[in-house]
Amino acid sequence: MLRLQSKILELEGTRTAMRPAIVFVILYGSVLSAIAQSGAKGPTSLAVAAPRSVSGYERLTDPLEGAFTVEVPAGWHSEVGLARRSALQINAYVRSLSPDKMTYLIVGEPTMPAFVPPSQMGNTIGYREGKMYDSGLGGITMVLHYMPGAEFARVYGETALVGLCPALQVSSVHNRPDLAHQAEMWLPTVIPSRYDGGEARFSCTHNQQAMEVRVQAATRITRDNIGWSVLLLWALLAPPSQADRAEEILNHIVGSFQFNQAWIQKQNTLSAEAAWQINRRMQDIFRQQQSFMQKLNSVDENFESVDELISGYSTYHDAATGNNYSLTNVNPNKWIDPGTGRIISTPTSNKPIWASGYVLLPRGSQ
Repeated sequence: MLRLQSKILELEGTRTAMRPAIVFVILYGSVLSAIAQSGAKGPTSLAVAAPRSVSGYERLTDPLEGAFTVEVPAGWHSEVGLARRSALQINAYVRSLSPDKMTYLIVGEPTMPAFVPPSQMGNTIGYREGKMYDSGLGGITMVLHYMPGAEFARVYGETALVGLCPALQVSSVHNRPDLAHQAEMWLPTVIPSRYDGGEARFSCTHNQQAMEVRVQAATRITRDNIGWSVLLLWALLAPPSQADRAEEILNHIVGSFQFNQAWIQKQNTLSAEAAWQINRRMQDIFRQQQSFMQKLNSVDENFESVDELISGYSTYHDAATGNNYSLTNVNPNKWIDPGTGRIISTPTSNKPIWASGYVLLPRGSQ
């Protein structure tokens, strides 16, 4: 199974390098498609004029590798970046928080792994559902049953976003064939595969106000059931009266992604190198990106801070690094990804289903 998963990555890398007109960067895990066509923007059908709720947009650049630029609302607290698990496992992300801390826009999940469905052979050798392993090129793969887009959107909201907005409840879940079609256009593959898109909506409470949460996702699984991945993932949290405008802004962000052609060429070169050489060169990037994860964590904390008057703060201690974190008690369970330093909050002791590699941060002394 390990060899088969590695072969998928290897084949995708080879086919990527063979596409001179449209280059698809391999973004296994939570991704925004890294689409580039002669230096042009992604699909312009998603880009819209600035809603009245924003005064305009500013263009930010991925600070670590300069891989892409993206437009975010001017005056908002925004963090963008490209998180690497390995040379071939790359997750682009955006977080944008309105000045009043009542609208939060999310694109991508920086620590999302690739997935492989459970199998009889895997169970026999100990690779049961929930198992994480090195996929052979430095990337991380998790054994998990396939989730079509709608199911994944619901699970992501219930596990990853519940920590941002208390009392989160599912309102609706439905398929979105348009998202599946969009993912297939952005990330085609010669490997026979199935694409599924879907949306989940939730209600919750933030700053003692009713909120609406919308999560959209597209997933893909190979027809031979060898592996699957999350191709598109974005979400918003906003007051119900502002949710439609928030989605307009989110669509503008997604439609404004522009990848650097020089970076794409460099990435294709990396894809052709031996794994040990790639990962040795990636170590400096891994160290640098931890500082960007801290900035990303701070945006989550700023959104949660509106509820801090009731909950207060506690100190959480990471025994592995010796670091202490002052975090809100809105959701008392804090989980950290040892590799990147990404922190997720949950109201219960159940961590996100895709984050089995995360470990619990215990409370430390004040």
